Amino acid sequence: MTSENGAAIPKMEMMEMTVEVRDAEVSEMEYVLSPKSEIESRIKTLQSQMGEMDGALLFHAVDVCYFSGTAQDGLVYIPRDGEPVVMMKRSFDRAVQESPLEVRPLLNMRNLKADLGISSKARIGLEMDVLPCSFYFKVAKSLEDARFMDVAETIKHIRSVKSDFELRLIKEAARILEIGFSAVPDFLEEGMKEVDLICRMESVMRSIGHQGSLRFRRFNSIVPLGHVMTGAEAAFPSFLASPSGGRGTSLLFPQGAGFARIKRNEPIFVDSVGIYNGYIADATRIFSLGKLDSDLEDAYQASCQIEEAVARELVAGKTGKELFELSESEGARLGYLDYLGGPNGSKCGFVGHGVGLELDEYPVIGPLNHPIKSNMTVAIEPKIIYPDRGVMGIEDTFLTTPSGAESITHIPRDIWQV
Repeated sequence: MTSENGAAIPKMEMMEMTVEVRDAEVSEMEYVLSPKSEIESRIKTLQSQMGEMDGALLFHAVDVCYFSGTAQDGLVYIPRDGEPVVMMKRSFDRAVQESPLEVRPLLNMRNLKADLGISSKARIGLEMDVLPCSFYFKVAKSLEDARFMDVAETIKHIRSVKSDFELRLIKEAARILEIGFSAVPDFLEEGMKEVDLICRMESVMRSIGHQGSLRFRRFNSIVPLGHVMTGAEAAFPSFLASPSGGRGTSLLFPQGAGFARIKRNEPIFVDSVGIYNGYIADATRIFSLGKLDSDLEDAYQASCQIEEAVARELVAGKTGKELFELSESEGARLGYLDYLGGPNGSKCGFVGHGVGLELDEYPVIGPLNHPIKSNMTVAIEPKIIYPDRGVMGIEDTFLTTPSGAESITHIPRDIWQV
């Protein structure tokens, strides 16, 4: 097969073309490339929202991939007017295969001003939330008299609205997640360790296309593929910006599944993600070996009611703050406000978040006025946390549409009693 100019199309580009014409959900494991039309649309959107900026210089791998189609080691420069510049250090050859844009070699950072055609006293947007100081100083030295502004907020709001291409991948991630949850009862045994259960669940998902690692933008945060904890271990406090904590496996990984053994008649908390070609779907369900105490079952039903109430109002025109306040009022009405999102003094401060290429995307369903728009993928996760007994809660990923929110994680909502 050849391109329009007669050159041979690399194998990876042929895979891209297959994806570009597909009108159904991805049904087979494959290495999906971003169509050129998709990348160009994203670039134009950013250019239209640059405001006072003359251009945006991006280094964060996820943003680089979003705007260029490759996550290799390098940069993307997007001027307010004109064509983007993609420069890659390693692997240049792979970036050429992956990106639908022209890719240039990045030999060093000293000549950025000339290489990128940046004028004197230009106003340049940088990802101030994630850019290391060492990179900032290199860029500042190279661009001399440039003025720097934060472009991260703009990018995060742009990425919060998903294209049809992205939604197909997120829905496939949800399908992988559904299979993972469905496999849990097959493995669940009294006396097994938390880490054993999550490993088996992950193994099932990896075998059908899960990428096996999770992106989290927040500084100094490392996140496992899920939180799988038993009883009070699920409520063990942690630094992570999450309702649940967990003891984890070490001082440097102090959250998530640990070495506690699963017991009968206590809640087994399973919060996990499906990931397909970088895109995430998020869900939580409660399992148990035998019957739980009736008050725990009641708490779980309350969390389901709160999720339903928030999902009904998850429509364009609302804000994250309005939806968070709704969840709080529903928690109060049902009698669970003191433990919703954590006990007093340890509350997580949100009830939902966007998902996409990273787990902690916009909009935040918390005390922030993030606007809700159509084609957002939002995880709603009301969780009632008892420090001495565990976590009872539910989570699903919803797609916002003009007619209301639709759940894309089709997992049975009852407590999974084995």
